[in-house]
Amino acid sequence: MIKEILVTNAFEKEIQPDGSKVDIIDSYVGCQLQCPYCFQMNDINWSKDIIVRKNIADILKDQLKKKGSGDVYIGSLSDPYMPLEDEYHLTRKCIHVLSSSDMNVYITTKSDNELILRDLDLLKSFKNPVTILLGLSNLNQADRGADNANIKVANELKKEGIDVWAFITPILPYVMNIDEMINALDTNIPIYLDKLRVMTKGNQDKKIYNWINKKYPQYAKEYEKILYETDESYYKKIIEKYRMDDRITFMFDLWER
Repeated sequence: MIKEILVTNAFEKEIQPDGSKVDIIDSYVGCQLQCPYCFQMNDINWSKDIIVRKNIADILKDQLKKKGSGDVYIGSLSDPYMPLEDEYHLTRKCIHVLSSSDMNVYITTKSDNELILRDLDLLKSFKNPVTILLGLSNLNQADRGADNANIKVANELKKEGIDVWAFITPILPYVMNIDEMINALDTNIPIYLDKLRVMTKGNQDKKIYNWINKKYPQYAKEYEKILYETDESYYKKIIEKYRMDDRITFMFDLWER
């Protein structure tokens, strides 16, 4: 169910792995993408309702007057370009407000609808260059290799002069053709890779396995090993192949174990 609310604060704080805190902006709470590997899947009530913060852009405009500079991330509790954005335009309104500010803006999305290209005019107008953190692990695109729609979006954004970081996080073993994906990206786009991280005390592991078993049953046994036996042999091979590639950053350090 979609629920519209009014808010009094546009900024929230998110704790990073190193313990630091960063400002985040979420025009929506809850996500329509429903990726089974998302940590939020451990909450059985996650995304039963999608919250729409209707007035967030107006509140943001007021609060920016006192905010000054710093980093801000758009997209933590939702994907800012999920289908609902095409109706409400709240992400566009927020980045319009931010475009003339002194903030360093990072936008995180893995939606495969190319909606972010709608906002090219704003993305190119930022006082401080905006950075797009573009995920390539959208389930609709996972097995498409070089034809992954978000690879095309990443390359188009880069062509237009927008800073783009590509994220294959997580790598979905056997489903994805990592070599094709990496080779299809503009060579000036940095790439971040991470393994499938699973919490077995909630629903996340079950949702991943059920998705694999339904769509890729031929890999079900391999995923049992990955999910429940911590089999990381697939990832070790990827690290061995790409660890000397300067544009690739591994978000896991298996080779040091």
